[in-house]
Formats: sequence, structure tokens, C-alpha cells
Amino acid sequence: MLTGMDYVYAVWQERSFSAAARRLFISQPALSAAVKKVERELGLPIFDRSRSPLQLTDAGKAYIEAVERIFRIQKDLTRYCGDLAGLHSGSLNLGGTNFFASCFLPPMIEAFSQKYPQIQLSVTESDSADLYDKLATEELDILVDSGVYDASLYEILPFYTDHLLLAVPSKLAVNACREVASGKMMRADILAGRHLLADVPVVSLQEFAGEDFLLLGKGNDMYRRAKGLFQAAGVVPQVRLYLNQLMTAFHMARQGLGITILTDTLVSLAAPTDALVYYRLAGALATRETFLAVKKRGYRTKAMEGFIQSSLGLYKKDFSLANQSDS
Repeated sequence: MLTGMDYVYAVWQERSFSAAARRLFISQPALSAAVKKVERELGLPIFDRSRSPLQLTDAGKAYIEAVERIFRIQKDLTRYCGDLAGLHSGSLNLGGTNFFASCFLPPMIEAFSQKYPQIQLSVTESDSADLYDKLATEELDILVDSGVYDASLYEILPFYTDHLLLAVPSKLAVNACREVASGKMMRADILAGRHLLADVPVVSLQEFAGEDFLLLGKGNDMYRRAKGLFQAAGVVPQVRLYLNQLMTAFHMARQGLGITILTDTLVSLAAPTDALVYYRLAGALATRETFLAVKKRGYRTKAMEGFIQSSLGLYKKDFSLANQSDS
């Protein structure tokens, strides 16, 4: 049963009465009436309706802060009671970008659910910025990610290393150039781990400077990495398309629309194809750690710890919550 606090908080999260009404599956007039009732009881307006997007009044800021404290207390109580049940009940909210949610979460969920079938799981897919916001507000318990994070807010538990590869349509003439031909690899080479061998030459992005590229857009860790790799090579890429998902980049590159940067994990999991060839890339940005991220402060449930230990065990890494520090 939703309360006035739920209605007000939904409006604040969406910054819109109409969007909040759609999310709550009620009419906008009904939502407006519920919020006005709370404002009458408070004796002051919560929202400054003259501004767009919607903003809080001073009283509204105090109200939202109080609501968030109440929600945290309620959630911690629910978690504590769930822990008393000894992993025989409870819920766990997981998050990841499309790539991580599709590549890493399925085996993690399967391993955890085999041990703790009574725990209800939910998965949220979004961009990294939104996921970290949800982790901060405890809408999410755990997320899978890589790249930049705020060490003061989040604890990370690395479990896997990805390697970036230049994925080039095999029909492009640049693959026959003497400067790059010796480093050319097929999917079978990636599956065999040949791209990890030191005797396989890396390529310079300068050799591909005249080609079209398909890159992931801003807000994505792969955008940051690609930008750094091109800057290090002194190349301004000729970008044909900016995309949102790594798998989309794979499929478009496979159709010959341009060169892209993929990870060896995606190459190994994606549909087999000879339409792409691969090259090693040099530099620290070409290697990335994939990790579980949790909020540093707050109640950590047995379900969270169980999921972490179960997931890390899949990758045979002996990480323990007990030996993680804030350093």
C-alpha cells in the first residue's frame, strides 16, 4: 500500500508529476491530489512548480531527506529480519550495463540460486552513471562494472580481467598492409588465448587512421578507454557512429560498417564469424578489471555476502569481505 511519502518521493525521483504517475500506474490528477494532501499536512509546499524540471523548496529538501532516512531504516529492518531467517527468505537487487548483465550475471545468478533458491533476485540494466546512483541510494545492492568509480563510496571486488581488441572488418584492404598483417588474428585465435601472448605484435591505431570507426558514446567506460587509446596514438578517429552497446558495435562491425573496439570476452561469447579480424592493442587502457561493486556504508545482508562469495568462487579468486580495506 503506497503512502503519501511514496507519492512525493516518486515525483522527486522522476522530476515530473506525469512521469511519476505513469510509473505508479495512477492518474496524474490523483497523484497531484495525494501530493497536495501531504503539503497541507506539512503546512508548506514541497515542490517549486514554477521551475522546469521540478525543484524542491527548502521545506521539500528537508522532507525528502527525512523520507530517505525512513526508507533506509525500513529497508535495514527488512534486511535484518531476512538475515534472521538464515538465507531462507529475502531479496537481492543486482545491476549492470547490458554487456555485464548479459555476459557475467547469468552464471552468477545460476550459481547463487542453486545454493539459495528462496532469495528473490531482480536485475536492473542501465548505464554506469545511473547504476551507481541507484547503488548509492540502495535501490541496488550489488552491481557488476569496470572502470571509474568513487572509492570513498564504493567497495570493489575484482574477479575478471578483460582485454580490448581492435575489431576490423575482414574485407578492408588495410588488413593486407605489411605493418599490420603479422598481428592479424581470427576468432579461433582469441578463443585459444593467442592475443595474450607476448610474441603477437600490437598494432598502432595510426595504421587505421583513414578508416571509419564505430565507438561507444560518452558515459561508457569503453568511450573513455577508446578516447585515451586514440590520444596516446596521436590519432583523431573518423567516427561513423556512436553506439550505446558493445554488442551493437560487434554486429555493425560484422556488417562492415566500420572498425570498433571490443573485449575478448564479448568475442568469445558472440556468434562465430569470419567477417571480423582482430588485433592486439597496447597500453594500460587496453586491459580492464571487471568487479562487483557494493556500497561501503550500510547494512550488508547475508544474501549480499552469499552472492559475492558465490560469484567470486566462479572465477576461482579468493577474495573475502573480511580482507577488503578502504585503501
